[in-house]
Amino acid sequence: MRAKRVLVIAALAALALGTAQSALADNNATGSVGAVQTGPVGVTPTAGASQAGATAAAAVPVAVGGSGNNTATNSVGAVQAGGGNTSNNSTGSAQVSSVSASPSASGSASGSSAGASVPVTVGGGGSNTASDSTGGVQIGGGNSSTGSSGVLQAGSPQAAPAVGASIVGEAVSASAPVGVAGSGNNAANSTGAAQVGGGNTVTRSFLAAQSGAMTAGTATGAGGTTTSVPVTVGGGGTNSATNSIGTAQVAGGNTATGSTGTAQSGPIDATPSVASGPNTTTASTPAASTSSPASAAGLPSPGTRTSEGTPHPNRNTFGTTKTGGPQTLGQLPFTGLGLLLFVLLGLSLVATGLMTRTRAPLSA
Repeated sequence: MRAKRVLVIAALAALALGTAQSALADNNATGSVGAVQTGPVGVTPTAGASQAGATAAAAVPVAVGGSGNNTATNSVGAVQAGGGNTSNNSTGSAQVSSVSASPSASGSASGSSAGASVPVTVGGGGSNTASDSTGGVQIGGGNSSTGSSGVLQAGSPQAAPAVGASIVGEAVSASAPVGVAGSGNNAANSTGAAQVGGGNTVTRSFLAAQSGAMTAGTATGAGGTTTSVPVTVGGGGTNSATNSIGTAQVAGGNTATGSTGTAQSGPIDATPSVASGPNTTTASTPAASTSSPASAAGLPSPGTRTSEGTPHPNRNTFGTTKTGGPQTLGQLPFTGLGLLLFVLLGLSLVATGLMTRTRAPLSA
């Protein structure tokens, strides 16, 4: 009995040692303290249930890819997952190769069904390299950090959440794919740099944020009608920041040299569209157009003032008569004659009468 137990324990120990040796075969930590290294990882947890004609299922596949060896040399607190990560003379660096996850769920009952999925990937080819850096985080591959502090670098992230349902023969669906394109981020001798996507370069800069071209394409459909709102920011080219402070660059083709507080963005384009009916009639509205809308017929154009039809207040109401028509100052009502002339004539007659009255007793 004891012999069997010893054999079982020996077999388990040999299996454990063999597995550990195989897992650490591509990992190398030389002169490092607190290094954590693991090769490519893949898990696919699933769950399902079926009862009384109703079914439900869920799956969450997650994978960390990459190829090549993980190497940490003379580093402190290095974490490397996947493959192709290198950390030399660095402190507090975390490196993860391409990551993908595709959680999904579905269910059906009484002829109706529904499903949802959220595939997410953080890609990018190549390897991650951190040399002489402090507090560097690299995800996705193709990232390089040299002599930098507090650097975050991520390869092209992609997400395409989608939902769908079928009820009483009618189908409904919606999706919202989002992505940041590009590959290859480079940070050298910088502090506080954040790079997403690819084609970003920051050199001797402080607080720089760079992003590759971004796309978002929300789409919905129901009962034969579909709508989409694709939005893109930027195009090709790279973002570059050199000797700058507080630089934000979105899309590609942006350059900042010796600048402070700079924000740069590529062109923005949006073209919402609607399609419906069995013959599929479509309508689109490009949002990138900069033309101003035409004025409506008979209405003043924007920016002009008009007072047509508004009453004008009378500052002097002496001798005026309220009528339905427009009032005119300085004219006798219903005659059009000048009011001032009649006022002067009346005053002169009053003065003449007074003088005649005072002289009458003297002459008597």
